[in-house]
Amino acid sequence: MARCKWVRDPEVPGGKFLVPGCWNRVISGDGAECHCVGGTETTCERLERKLDGLLKRLDELEARMEGKH
Repeated sequence: MARCKWVRDPEVPGGKFLVPGCWNRVISGDGAECHCVGGTETTCERLERKLDGLLKRLDELEARMEGKH
């Protein structure tokens, strides 16, 4: 399951709030799985998605350069 994340905001009590607000993480701590449906991506998932896009773009550029030689 996707994990929720803490968002820091000095205007809320405690200075942070959990998005999307998963009670499992509030009660069991940051190591707990988020049980929210459609929760946020983990940092690792977001980086993997971006890396996949960059690698695909690199392959396209390399193929284009090979066609010019």
